[in-house]
Amino acid sequence: MRVERTSRPLGHARKPATAARRESGATQRQRRLRAAAFHEAGHAVAAYHVHVRLRRISIGNEKGQELGWLDLWLPQVTSGDTEDVRLAHALERDIIVLLAGAQAERVGVGRSSCPAGGPDFYDAMRRAGSICRTSDEMSAWLRWLQLRTHALVESPTWRQPIEALAARLLKQRQLGERETRAIIRAAVSAAQRPSSIAGSRLARHRRGVKPQ
Repeated sequence: MRVERTSRPLGHARKPATAARRESGATQRQRRLRAAAFHEAGHAVAAYHVHVRLRRISIGNEKGQELGWLDLWLPQVTSGDTEDVRLAHALERDIIVLLAGAQAERVGVGRSSCPAGGPDFYDAMRRAGSICRTSDEMSAWLRWLQLRTHALVESPTWRQPIEALAARLLKQRQLGERETRAIIRAAVSAAQRPSSIAGSRLARHRRGVKPQ
């Protein structure tokens, strides 16, 4: 089933005052558009890696609101069988796609405009709740998936495609499935080159992260 993924509305008030205020408003708009681009790129790159089909990715609209959305296919969820391992794996895949938007946004702007309680996290909670037996189990599983998603987004084969896709979105505002997949595939290939891997390890070392 096709699901439209939408980031939180990032509208801003337009106050016709001083040039400084207008410049500040333009700066805010660019920052919000950048956040939306990284957010939706995060969803798209996660969907690519876990083999969830996507159709279209966009940011912005004719009214100037910095919205982002991604057409992709995630199944509806109902109370499942807690013993069904295949269902648990499918839900894990879907939840990673949902959580990747906020994690990618932190890569792009340093923080997420969609904290816990946002629509993506609420959808992740619904999916986790459909298979977890207790609230403690659900909280622990979601926390692990948040950590897992963070690690994936920070890995070169996720981060570089996210950055490449976000940059293209900021120029074109809308991409189809074929172009989106081509951008991601090219960036993944670049990230897998030996020189790129060595550079990533050096950057992690400088940040104080031990190589795995």
